[in-house]
Amino acid sequence: MMFYPMRRWNPFDMLDRMMSQWEQYFFGGPWPALPSMPTPQLDVQQGEQETVIRVAVPGVSPEDLSVSVDGDVLTIKAVHRGVQLDGGDGREAVATFERSFTLPPSIDPDKVTARYTHGVLEIHLPRAEGRRGRQIPIDLA
Repeated sequence: MMFYPMRRWNPFDMLDRMMSQWEQYFFGGPWPALPSMPTPQLDVQQGEQETVIRVAVPGVSPEDLSVSVDGDVLTIKAVHRGVQLDGGDGREAVATFERSFTLPPSIDPDKVTARYTHGVLEIHLPRAEGRRGRQIPIDLA
């Protein structure tokens, strides 16, 4: 006599199998994976007078970089053209990167500057004159 273990019935099993098959067919089939730009390395240095953000974006031309300040949000965008698709058939695609930061109130958004040199985007965020912090003395009781 054979014993078949009982399995709890799940009304979504069939839907899960169907979605899995569709995913395999549409995204694991004949089309190569879409290229993505690896997340660039970011270096943030804070000083007395300003904060400096350095972003490594090798292979990106200066025309494909964008830095904008909207209110208190700093946005960096990069477009990398000529990314080789997997498969070695010579096809190329475009990969993009976008990152946004909320600026603290101590930064003067009107004086933000950016410079691109040898694959490194450098953004200078000067502190506002009247908004600098101060050291608070601690009374010992």
